[in-house]
Order: sequence, then C-alpha cells, then structure tokens
Amino acid sequence: MDKVKIGVIGAGGIANFHAKYYKEMPNVEIISVADIVGEKAVNFAKSWNIPPKNIFTDYREMLDNVDLDAVIVATPHRYHAEPTIYALKRGIHVMVEKPMASNANEALEMYRAALASDKILMVGFQNRFDNQIIAAKKLVKNGVLGDFYYGETTLGGRRRGVPTAQTFYTKEMAGGGVLLDLGCYAIDNAMNILGFPKVESVSGHAFTALCRNKDSIVEGSWGAWNVSKFEVEDFITSKIVLENGGVLILKESWAMHCDTLGRPFFLGTKGGFKLNPLEVYRDEHGYMAAATLNIPSRDSWRDKTGRFIEAITKNLPSPIDPREIVYEQFIIDAIYESAGNGGKEVKLTLPDEIMGLLSK
Repeated sequence: MDKVKIGVIGAGGIANFHAKYYKEMPNVEIISVADIVGEKAVNFAKSWNIPPKNIFTDYREMLDNVDLDAVIVATPHRYHAEPTIYALKRGIHVMVEKPMASNANEALEMYRAALASDKILMVGFQNRFDNQIIAAKKLVKNGVLGDFYYGETTLGGRRRGVPTAQTFYTKEMAGGGVLLDLGCYAIDNAMNILGFPKVESVSGHAFTALCRNKDSIVEGSWGAWNVSKFEVEDFITSKIVLENGGVLILKESWAMHCDTLGRPFFLGTKGGFKLNPLEVYRDEHGYMAAATLNIPSRDSWRDKTGRFIEAITKNLPSPIDPREIVYEQFIIDAIYESAGNGGKEVKLTLPDEIMGLLSK
C-alpha cells in the first residue's frame, strides 16, 4: 500500500492526540472521522484537513462507505466494543484506546473478532513502550527479583485530578471510574513487568469518597464536574493473589486528601526495585546495595502509534497481544465483583483461549 488510510471514531481529546502523531508519518493519511456529536466531528475534520464528504455521525456509515486500512476507536469506554467488532468484521485493522472495554465479556468478543478477521487489534497502552517499564520487565526476566512475593502498583494517585467530562463518570458512558481509567494502567504495568503470572484470586474495595461533594471542587483541581451525576468510584484498592502465593496490591485515585499514594515497587527473594525512577535493591558481596538505573527517555506515544502502522505495513502481529489485555479485563471485572460484595474474595476464572497465554 502507498499510504495507510486511517479513520477515527470518536473525536474527543485523545483522538486529537492520535492525529498529531499520525500526521507526522509520511506513509499515513487520516481521511475520515465519525462522532455522534456532529459539531465535534466537523471541528476535528477542520483541524486535520479531512474532506467534508468524509465526516459522519454514524461510524457504521463511515466504515461501510470509506476505503480504510485502519481505524482509531477513541469513544467513551462503554462504547469501545461495538465499533471495534464492526470494523474488524469488515477487514479493518483497529487501534482501540484503553481500557479495552467496559467489561471482560466485551473484551473477549473483540479478541475473537480479531482472530476471525485475521486483522490487527491493538489496545492503546503507551506505557508498554516506556523505557522504564521495558527495563523493569528485563530485570524480572533475567532473575534479578528471584521469586516475586509482594508488590504495590499505582500511578501515584491524583489529589484532585477528576475528569470533568460526564463520559468518564456516568455508568452509562464510562462503565466504571478510576479503576477503568487509571487502574488499568497500573494493572498492565505490574502484569507486564512480572510476565503475566497466573492470578488465583482477587478482592477489592471501591469508594466514592469525595466526588459527590461539591466542596471537593477546589482551586488546583482539573475543573468542575457534576457532583449530582457522579456515579462511579473515585478511589480503588485491591489485593491480587498469584498462584505462587505472591501478593500484588493495587491502589489508585482521582481525588483524595493526600499528595501521593507512593511509588510502585516489587519485592523478590533475590532483589527488589521501585519505579519512578527505577531503583534496584539487592545484596552484593555481603553488603546491601542500591542503584538507580540511567534510563534514556523516549516518546512512548510515538512508539505506540508508529508500531501500529509498522505492523500494518509489514504484516506483523499486534505489537501488544490482545489476550494480555483481555486477561487484565477479567482481573478488573473480579475487582468490581468483589467491591460490590463487601470485598469478598473472588476466584479468577479465564476462558480457554486466554488460559493459553499463561503457558506461553
């Protein structure tokens, strides 16, 4: 193909982020956009020089009438699955923004559609291309930890970083709150670093602690949200127990009375490390040693978008195995199930095609 022709479904802020990177690539054209809010689609088209004939309010109409190689699905979380499956069934590669879906069953159907179509399904976790995460994964693979037994994973938590758009905090549009929005990153970082160990059970607690109180909208926050329509959790914590007995604690926040939830860390029988920055702790020659790794920075968004296009043009598999993200969606579902039952432990059950991931 001369150029990869891309369409965009959902013309919000994240879609513009995608467009910025694709516009830098000489072998890519953004040629169409669909958004149920016509004005947003028109404004997006003007920003990225999309012809008026290729502006749609129905993604089905776009996918049925425009010759596309790939689409970017950047709709609210609850509406990731349907356009993804529709596109894949029409032989179109898909980059869908995180989280993969609002629940595991939707994510599984998306994966199955990708298998049936033999097209790329990539979930947009740019953290996979973060050099620090890549380095930490290498440490584990090379045995620096030894046997993992305890860790905590978080993005650090936001003191008052609540999304102001209702698409993030109404159940109809989002499907969930900070767990789906930020917790998915924290889970992905930990599972990827540890090599996707088998999870035995999950328990969790979800809180809507601040965001239904108008007094929580203060100077220094991201702006005002509608407290009367806030329907999801603003704080999440979870205990994830691995088959080998190791324990992983997840914690994430949109709003809290604290500056940070701390740094992620991972402990093993031979060593340990923290992230942000990547610091390694171990015993050397009878002494306790510590080292901060010098990790070169890189633009993980450029890698995310670039690797997607490379996979399309070179007929490569998805740069991120979608089974891994389906697995994480089952973990997220189990956290929500536990939280809805007072923190009761939930045994994790996976479908056969995802169980295959754990034996690779």
